[in-house]
Parts: sequence; structure tokens; C-alpha cells
Amino acid sequence: KFLAECLKDNGYILAVYTVEDIDNDVVGKVFSYLEKRKFANRTFNKYFGYYTSFLKWYSEEYNYPIRNYFEKVKRKNLNPKPEAITYREYEALLNIIKPETGIKEYEEGIKPIRNLYRPWLADGIKLALETGRRREEIINLKWNNIQENEGIRCIKVEDYKVNRIQNRVSEEEKKFIFIPVTDSLGKLLDELGYKNYVNTDNYILAPNIKISRGRIMSDVLSRGFTHYYDQLHTGRKLTFKCLRKTYITSLDIFMGVGNTKAITGHSGDQVIEKNYIDKKEIAKAARRFSVFNKESDRAYELNEIRIEKNNINKQFKKEV
Repeated sequence: KFLAECLKDNGYILAVYTVEDIDNDVVGKVFSYLEKRKFANRTFNKYFGYYTSFLKWYSEEYNYPIRNYFEKVKRKNLNPKPEAITYREYEALLNIIKPETGIKEYEEGIKPIRNLYRPWLADGIKLALETGRRREEIINLKWNNIQENEGIRCIKVEDYKVNRIQNRVSEEEKKFIFIPVTDSLGKLLDELGYKNYVNTDNYILAPNIKISRGRIMSDVLSRGFTHYYDQLHTGRKLTFKCLRKTYITSLDIFMGVGNTKAITGHSGDQVIEKNYIDKKEIAKAARRFSVFNKESDRAYELNEIRIEKNNINKQFKKEV
């Protein structure tokens, strides 16, 4: 999209322009074009990744040697700072999700005023926090995804992102994640109708919704979350993704380093550490830590006293 817009704005005739015409001059214009749009570094790198992959595919698909100029562009530095939503923020957010507070005014666009409220928005946010999964996965969760074995329940979730990237099509190839049904998630599922829908093919989130479960519903979750969170005036800019980061941060604290990926499905600890763990929450969890733990020392002293007392009693009985 942006590549075509850039070429058109710079006077190139798209009808006669070919892939072989791409050179350093064109790449420079594309770079400047994306810079002017003030994309975040991650988004900027993403588009250049698309262009690089396209030229690579074209060369391999048509067995045509072509120089990949996009590949040489230096990517921007990424310094992710994962932030988790606090319990107070989360509760306050759910409380303000109402039709009357859903009005959003846009300076540009076909519809200058929109109501971002949806009856299922709060439930979508709750499911995201309690499962730690992405929007696409949450939207497509079905009641028959819930599995139970010896009284222990979990939700089998398709990892759409990995399956799409790795072109895993068949059920045997696809990657699935198993989400534990915690007490709080179980309670949420009960509220959403577990007893009525268990083992059915109905969607867990908004089963009666008629709109597309793709882009439209995903956008509603993202935009709705941002719109309502901004009304809390916390001074922070959190997005829907913070719910996944909150879940993974708490899970990492509970499971311990090296074990979290068994639940989240990540390939390694480094990805989790860099992109999902809120260091402030880790610090909060460790606030009772002490290099010289007085309680442990006291327990050790009491145990030593008990041992010594028992030895004295045994010696006394022998003497008697």
C-alpha cells in the first residue's frame, strides 16, 4: 500500500513500473515517505521487512536474479518497554465501559463521530487478561475448545500467528497452546454461559454477533480499549496488548524463570523477557525479599533451640 502510494506521489507511472526498476533512489524515497508518517520504530521496520520479503519471494518464484535493495536498509533500534495494567486501572476501566462514554470524535475519516461501545467489549478485555492470548485467538475461541481431564480444565487455542508465519495448514502441522483454566477464568466462563454452551460449537465471546470475526472485531477491541483507558487519565499510553503482557508477567512470577514458555508457547525465555515482562511488577513481587531474611534466621534459631532441648531431654531420661 505505502510503496504504491510513495511511487505514485513521486511521479512514477504504476502501469509501466516493474519490480526490476526498484533501485537505491526508490528505496530512499520510500524511507523518507515512511519517516514523514511518523511510524513507531517497530512499524517502520515491519514495512521494510514486507518489502524485503516480497523481493526475495519474487526472485525465487520466477527464478530471476534481482538485487534486493530493501535488504540493505538499516532497521531502527527497538527498545520495548512492556507495561502491565494494574488491578485498580483494570477495575476502573471495566466500570467506565458504557454506551454514554463510548463516543469518539475523529479529526479525519468518513465518520467524524463514532460510538466505540459494544456490549461484548468488557468480556473481550476480561478474556484477554485471563488467557493472555492475542485478539484473533480470543475472538475465535469456542466452547468446545475447553478440555477436561481428571477434573482439570484447559482451553486448546490455535496459535494463528505462528501457523500463518510457518504456513502450517493441516491440523497435524498446526501449533496449539493450552491455557489453564484458573479459578478466575473459570468464574468468567461461568458468567459467559459455560453450563449452557459446554461442548458446543458456539463462540465464547459474543456468540450471536454477525460482523466479521476478523479485522472488524479485532479493531473494535483495540480501539475500544484505548478509548476507554484514555479516560482514566493515568498519564500512561496502554494498549490492548498490555493485557497479554500483564498475564505473562504474572505467570512468569508464579511459574519461575524458564517455565513460562511452556504455557505461552514462546520459543525461548529471551523473547518473553524482552517483550512481555514488566520489570516494575517483578520488583513489586520481590518487595518482601531481604538479603538477610530475619524471619528465616529466626526460624533457624528456633529450630536449633528445639533440637538442643530434645537432646537435653534424651540425656536426662538416660541418666534417670
